[in-house]
Amino acid sequence: MPETNETLHNRFIELSGLPERGRVVDLGCGAGPALAAFARRFPQAHLTGLDRSEQALDTARERLQHRSGIVELASVDLREKLPLAEASVDAVISSNLLECLPDPAQLLKEIWRVLRPGGRAVLSHSDFDAIVISGVPVDLDRRVGHAFADDAPPWMDSSDGRIGRKLPGLVHASPLVRTHVETVVTSSTELTGHAARRVGDIRGALRSTARRGHGTVGLDEIDKWYDAVQQAADAGDFFFAETAVVVAAHAV
Repeated sequence: MPETNETLHNRFIELSGLPERGRVVDLGCGAGPALAAFARRFPQAHLTGLDRSEQALDTARERLQHRSGIVELASVDLREKLPLAEASVDAVISSNLLECLPDPAQLLKEIWRVLRPGGRAVLSHSDFDAIVISGVPVDLDRRVGHAFADDAPPWMDSSDGRIGRKLPGLVHASPLVRTHVETVVTSSTELTGHAARRVGDIRGALRSTARRGHGTVGLDEIDKWYDAVQQAADAGDFFFAETAVVVAAHAV
């Protein structure tokens, strides 16, 4: 989802049930857009962001430097035990993280461990195998779409383009008590904003895979797909939709 996806961030806020001075932890916080949304709504809240990218965390620090409450940002390997005490957190949020982990169930157990009794987890994940892009020849669009969903970039330990639709079941199988499931759809008829970023992500990821001699689509096919997307946008025939599955749960 885009860094500026206020719809998704507002749902995190609404479903988290965070007290005014409570503590929220964002796992895989990236550059901190969700934490910034919480900071605006809860100026006295304790914000914690964990991510393994120091570059992203530097951006998050700049974004949150002027807020009045407590902010803690740390580079952490989220495959390991979380550096948080048991029952120390009021809310945990996370977006588009679980597919990157070799054992998503282990992280869900850790979320349950660090939540206070009654504390809430709000997790979301895009279903990358269900991205809709109109304006490209059908066969080529299917090949590119499935290739992107199946692509595993070198920096990822794991990749599952269908994990969005699996998220409710993963939470149900965890120690958390699942309480709510919904979808948030980001759509556009213009090749701008998140639609443009995602189209660029698809092109970049598949070109990188093709250059390594892997993948199921070649560089010429990727460029043909990208050109068709741009032509559709110029002609007014473009449409884009990406669905994020959102699951809320609580600890007991």
